[in-house]
Amino acid sequence: MESVIPKEFMDRYGPIVDDKDAFHKSLLTPLKRSFRINPIKADHVLVKNRIESYGIKIKQTHWYDDAFFCENPEIGYTLENFMGHIYIQELASMLPPLLVRKELKKAELVLDGCAAPGSKTSQIGAFMQNHGIIVANDINYERIAALKFNLEKLGVTNSYLTCSDFRFFPKEEYDIVFVDAPCSADGTTRKKPQILSNWKEDTTYRYVDLQYQLIKRGFELIKEGGTLIYSTCSMSPAENEQVVDWLLKKYPRAVLEPIDIPNLKISSGIAKWNDKIYDKRVSEAARIWPHSNDTDGFFIARITK
Repeated sequence: MESVIPKEFMDRYGPIVDDKDAFHKSLLTPLKRSFRINPIKADHVLVKNRIESYGIKIKQTHWYDDAFFCENPEIGYTLENFMGHIYIQELASMLPPLLVRKELKKAELVLDGCAAPGSKTSQIGAFMQNHGIIVANDINYERIAALKFNLEKLGVTNSYLTCSDFRFFPKEEYDIVFVDAPCSADGTTRKKPQILSNWKEDTTYRYVDLQYQLIKRGFELIKEGGTLIYSTCSMSPAENEQVVDWLLKKYPRAVLEPIDIPNLKISSGIAKWNDKIYDKRVSEAARIWPHSNDTDGFFIARITK
């Protein structure tokens, strides 16, 4: 089974991961299902008790009260899922909104630049308690249908949907902008083994030019004192630290803020990669290795102006 992990993959990430053996083992371990309770429509305790009454075993995470592990696929067939009382979502993808949950409670104008299918947007709406406005954008019109469906299902009423190329998004000043950028997605190999078996190093560079443009536009759209959250489900420094380093060089006003989510194991951003030396401030970004919290691999940076 170990042969399904390309040698080039381990050669690339082995030198920068904090525990090579644990990392290797995690890649061969299927990802558990996970979900979060939607406080817009449901009471945390009542939903938890109902799901457990079905004989479905769930385990609350240590770092997000509304997030749960669940190994039983029948969670997807529960009334709670159909009614939007819960939302089935990979745990690491819950991090961008969670990182600014306090700020979202008082935010007036928020932009989710790559919003479909609505996982983050619906979580943002929950933290905003349906106050203020969320502009939820996606370039793919077909994906907008899924975005609209999920927001309606989860009871998010403060969203305004747009279908636009985010690189040229109209100028406005937002309190918070989320850019969950298209990427090689090699952090998702535990739930999508085909990504790992078909992995080539070249794919980790395919999106970099686009990511430069997306993070640039995201920074331009935050107001003075606003916050940009840049994230990917890639583990590649080229798609993560290198992109943030590029922004820091282009915009001296950009400030990279430290990231701390209590009880979540976070690794610092990487300031050196092969023959590249990045701005030392990229160490303030966060890497979530798959083995650290039993999640997908993920990268997140918090940038202010």
